[in-house]
Amino acid sequence: MYKKIFLSILIIICLSGCSLIPNNTDNSSKQTEAEQYVKAVWITYYELSGFTQDSTEQEFKKKVNKAFKQLKAKGFNRVTVQVRPYADAFYKSSVFPVSAYCFKEQGADMLFDPLEIMTSSAHKYNLSIEAWINPYRVSRKNDFSDLSKDNKALEWKGTENVIVCDSGIYFNPASEAVTALIAEGVKEIAQNYDVDAICFDDYFYPASDESLDKASYNAYKESGGEKQLSDWRRDNVSNMVKSVYSTIKSVNENIIFGISPASNVDNNYNSLYADVEKWCQESGYVDYICPQIYFGFQNENQPFMKTAKSWAQMADCTLYVGLPLYKAEKEDEFAGNDGKREFINNNNIIARQVIYLSKISKVKGYYVFSYSSLKDNDETKNLYSAMQNSSQ
Repeated sequence: MYKKIFLSILIIICLSGCSLIPNNTDNSSKQTEAEQYVKAVWITYYELSGFTQDSTEQEFKKKVNKAFKQLKAKGFNRVTVQVRPYADAFYKSSVFPVSAYCFKEQGADMLFDPLEIMTSSAHKYNLSIEAWINPYRVSRKNDFSDLSKDNKALEWKGTENVIVCDSGIYFNPASEAVTALIAEGVKEIAQNYDVDAICFDDYFYPASDESLDKASYNAYKESGGEKQLSDWRRDNVSNMVKSVYSTIKSVNENIIFGISPASNVDNNYNSLYADVEKWCQESGYVDYICPQIYFGFQNENQPFMKTAKSWAQMADCTLYVGLPLYKAEKEDEFAGNDGKREFINNNNIIARQVIYLSKISKVKGYYVFSYSSLKDNDETKNLYSAMQNSSQ
């Protein structure tokens, strides 16, 4: 009796075109990646240039495959690659010029597509891949001399779309044209590359000097704006973030968007004009936040555990934590008397941080800075052991 009923149900299911086996589409795969405990490593533009410069396409593929295979074997499951460091591109772009750091011959055409190759390689080794972008930063110089002829900032030289200050050249966050350019560039990546995530780092307003964007602010006031300069600046950045978020989701809602700000919330708010609390508490800004908690346990200003706990209490979105492997075996200059030799006297700080984070339910992973810091030393060996043996 029961066997007949079961067979009847099975026949109905088959005739309706349904399957008892789940459909493992690319989208469901990406959702699984988004939900997993993330163990990521940042790969900077200067580290990438070591792969791209002086390499043929086949040589680059070989280097990337070797690196990603090793990262997977050590326990990482995400690579975050810096593909737009200075209003330029480590990928084929119609919006930004080829990065001067990408190929040895500056101004060269795109000899091959690093991001396409890295995306394919990452997925080959079951790593998720994230495109890391600096939205506003244009150049470390302030004289436009190192910009290629097709850089948008060069076209905008002398206009309110760019800011020139001691630290270099930046796009002006007050400019609607700038916000549109950033969103367009992100849309291009989301449409053309099978990336799993897109990340912005901690560069927003380059300084707090009132003269920085005086003309733009005066125009805002003359048009009837009533906000104070600091609030207006924060709105400019938040509007850009919200625009980028909606742009990404309009292309592919499964692509994750996050920001990795500096860990000092007050400094973000008052100096960089980055309202990180708003972004990680209100919908429509980010999927995740990853503060760069680049401190040891004995840091006198921002001890690691206290800082991590404060972010866990504040964030309503997914929370990751950036870890400072680059400080291994070095003096931590601004950590105070108790903390300045912590990374010299100990070889398991990052490992202990990994273990500590695994016990905070709100934290869903960590990002190690950076790839070239994964050296053959005890700190790195202890990190690998903690990655393999922690509860996550």
